[in-house]
Amino acid sequence: MSYPTSPMRSLFLTEGVMKLAGGLVFMISPQTPLTGAVAAPIPPAALLLTRLLGTQTFTLGISMLLASAKSPTAVSSRRIVYWTVFARDATLVTVLALQYWFGGNDSALGFSRKGLRAWLAELLPFCVGHLWILTMKPHWF
Repeated sequence: MSYPTSPMRSLFLTEGVMKLAGGLVFMISPQTPLTGAVAAPIPPAALLLTRLLGTQTFTLGISMLLASAKSPTAVSSRRIVYWTVFARDATLVTVLALQYWFGGNDSALGFSRKGLRAWLAELLPFCVGHLWILTMKPHWF
């Protein structure tokens, strides 16, 4: 059961809305997030992969919004939903970091080092925050 002064419901609502919005942008207009990360012309494979990532982000947003409800079932699901979101984001950060450090960034997708850095900078605070809550504030769930 959620701790009486737990901020988790607000965190789930806020991040859920952010993930829905971000996922929609990635699906509907993938060139928008890719503009600073990939040199023009943006390869079709990069557009497709961005759309696919948008579907993941969007569905994780739905999961977070469902877990934000006040029902006992929703409250009891929050920890597993948070671990799932953390696992996806941490895996994405790991792959992006490996690409940044070891990948040939002039590959078919054409991601620039600046673009990879920006993407890592956007994701890392969420990963660190999720891990901190999961490990240091388990009573919030």
